[in-house]
Order: sequence, then structure tokens, then C-alpha cells
Amino acid sequence: MTRSTKLFAALAAAAATAATVSFPAYAAEATKTAQVHYDDLNLASADGAKALTVRVERAAKRVCDATGDRSLAGATQSKACAKVAVARAMPQVELALANAGTQLAENSRVSVAAK
Repeated sequence: MTRSTKLFAALAAAAATAATVSFPAYAAEATKTAQVHYDDLNLASADGAKALTVRVERAAKRVCDATGDRSLAGATQSKACAKVAVARAMPQVELALANAGTQLAENSRVSVAAK
């Protein structure tokens, strides 16, 4: 192996390592999240359950907001994102409602995320 071949191999290995290390940061899609607290609600009542659902829907709209994009496509994408975010948060809401008034309801928050 000549000196230039060794140098080229070393540079190629270094470039491959750097690309491998930095690739996940670029590949990962940014995710916005919001925590919806409900410790002030009585989830055993219909009003409390409705209030939690409304809070989750509002949080989904916030995390999916395409600030500055006033196009029809942007609005459609934000609305679809919010719908998915609410659907993903609903199992947490249902669990909170099922555990209302029990010791298992100590968490008192639902996580809403947009991708």
C-alpha cells in the first residue's frame, strides 16, 4: 500500500464515521410536544371529561401550528397533524378517565405530540 493509498483510506474511514455519527440527527424528524395537565379537573364527571378532551384538542392545534404558512396546503397539513396528535393522545385520556378517583390517577397529565 502506498502512502497516498493509506492516507485516502484513513480519510475515507474518518468521513464514514463522521457521516454515521451525524446522520441520525438529520434523519430524525423534529417533534413538538405539549403536556396537558388535568389535576384541577374532576374526571369522574362528564364536564371534567369534556374539559380534558378540549384541552387535548387545543394542545394538538398548538403543536401542529404551521406558523407563518397561510396556504391552503399548510392549513390542511396542520389540521391533519392535529387529528393524528389527538388520536395518539386518546389512549392516555381514556386511561385517565378509567382511573379517575383512584390512586393510579396520580400522573395528572397527557402528552400530546406532533410529527
